[in-house]
Amino acid sequence: MFFGKVKQNIMVLTISNLVIGLIEFVFNMYLSRILGAEGLGVLSLVSPINALFLSFMTEGLVVTISKISAKHQHDGNYSAMASNIRISTCFSFFWSLCLTGLVWITATPLATWFLGDSNLVYPILATCPLMLLMSISNIVKGHFLGLAKIKIPAMINISEKLLRFPILYCLIRFFLGAGNFHPVTLVYLCYAIGEMQSVLFLLIYYKKTKPAAPRIPVTPKEISRTLKPLVLGATPICLTQCLLEFVNAFSSVIVKSRLCSIGYTAAESLALLGKYKGMVFPLMNYPMILVGSACSIVVPRIATMVSSGKSHFARRLIKRSLLLAFTIGCITCMVFWSFAEDMGVFFYGREDLGPMIRLAGVCSPLLYITATTTSLLISIGKEAQSFRNSLLQQLLLLIFLILFTGVPKLNIYGYILAIALSNTVLLLQNLYALRREQRLWKRA
Repeated sequence: MFFGKVKQNIMVLTISNLVIGLIEFVFNMYLSRILGAEGLGVLSLVSPINALFLSFMTEGLVVTISKISAKHQHDGNYSAMASNIRISTCFSFFWSLCLTGLVWITATPLATWFLGDSNLVYPILATCPLMLLMSISNIVKGHFLGLAKIKIPAMINISEKLLRFPILYCLIRFFLGAGNFHPVTLVYLCYAIGEMQSVLFLLIYYKKTKPAAPRIPVTPKEISRTLKPLVLGATPICLTQCLLEFVNAFSSVIVKSRLCSIGYTAAESLALLGKYKGMVFPLMNYPMILVGSACSIVVPRIATMVSSGKSHFARRLIKRSLLLAFTIGCITCMVFWSFAEDMGVFFYGREDLGPMIRLAGVCSPLLYITATTTSLLISIGKEAQSFRNSLLQQLLLLIFLILFTGVPKLNIYGYILAIALSNTVLLLQNLYALRREQRLWKRA
């Protein structure tokens, strides 16, 4: 009965995420038509910076809130659940205000000194309204995920992604030639406007579905009781994701610099970076939606099983998650290897993406199962171990990027090789940590 419910939730979330992923993929194709390969390269430089700020503010909240809400539901403690959402939302919003100020202070130095282009100040600043809105939406999304209330939030998310097309069209039409707006600035403003309607409908749905329960007074003791597990659970995940985004931002700069050092112009380097990170990566990430959907459902479930001593059921769920990730990766590999050139022409109208797509497909099983093991570590409360493993992986990635992307025969393909080698080390570390967890393997 329990596994049937888990499978049903995974199926619902997977279908909704596939629809969302398809919309985002089509939107990425739309962006490639507007920005071109070089414009996507600029977006690849800016987006990790903005994602880094967003990670400082929101990362880890969804997973942690889902685990806390699932526990409160399991215990029937609805008063504590409502108090947790209320206090967590206020904390998240005020934290986002602080980070917004940090963005305003650092935008010019980041654009001028780190990215080497003062015109990219406004694309960095454009993430500020998005940060404020996501500070609210991520708390509510995590809450519904923990309660396995997926359908309505998924529909709201789909509507947000669909709205991006008319919103971006209007922004491009009316504002692109009206000032010094870089197209990437308008892309992030488009994201913020879409997120605004998402926040509104999520809050309405939360109000309608909130169980009737006595209200717990907001006292310093209650605030401390609420925020302590939230901060302890979210901080390692946040640091891990911030590390990933920092390395992502730094790696884009490294790759561009290394390509220039072997004879490519700045425009050619950005075009190569745009082809890989703006075109090939979204292709590889689309099947990842299936893996991510399964992980989103099983993380709070495994956490509940482990805390209640049901290690046998937790082991079964872990093994099935790993098998699912490996199967999806193998199917992706076969499809990418067989239809690489056709996919490049069909999706982007380019005939030079075939080798990149084929190599990305070969890496898919490795990347999917590694991402799953990272989520599984979080599910059993090993966030700190996950952070340490990711720290080493990201350090190795930077070293491999410097070594391989400066080799003329490898050039941009050195990026793929660096990702494959660093993720192999991460996978081995994660599997070893899972195997050492005694709560999973002890006999009932």
